[in-house]
Amino acid sequence: MLFVIDRPRLQRMIHLVRDDKNVSSLGAESPFLRIAATGDQLTVAGGKVKATFPATVYEAGVIFIRTTVFRRLLNTFTDEKFLTLQIDKEGLRMGNVFVSFEVVDLMLFPNVEQAPHKWPAELPPSERNVIRDPQGNLFDR
Repeated sequence: MLFVIDRPRLQRMIHLVRDDKNVSSLGAESPFLRIAATGDQLTVAGGKVKATFPATVYEAGVIFIRTTVFRRLLNTFTDEKFLTLQIDKEGLRMGNVFVSFEVVDLMLFPNVEQAPHKWPAELPPSERNVIRDPQGNLFDR
């Protein structure tokens, strides 16, 4: 996934859609932000609201990242109006900053059509009502 974005516009859109506006949801346990890059636009979605705006997309994809962490990363780039973001198998490259998957909660889906609408993804209906035995199952014993 690779795209170039107007950084101040992205920050405004995140401010509109984010779900971590109260003190208890800030920090490492903040909700995930869904960022989808397709065609010539970027879609940023929180839990209830999403915003779509123009971007230069070179490689399409969807990422899920903690809102607070992503906002803090964006705030480190104060002098740049346009920002390049690249997410590959190693991690996130934003400008001259590299963040690996081990350091931050980040999920990448290269195929936009197969990406879930929220993260963590919901269980399929066949698995929602499964009762888990606290002692394990036959194969665990």
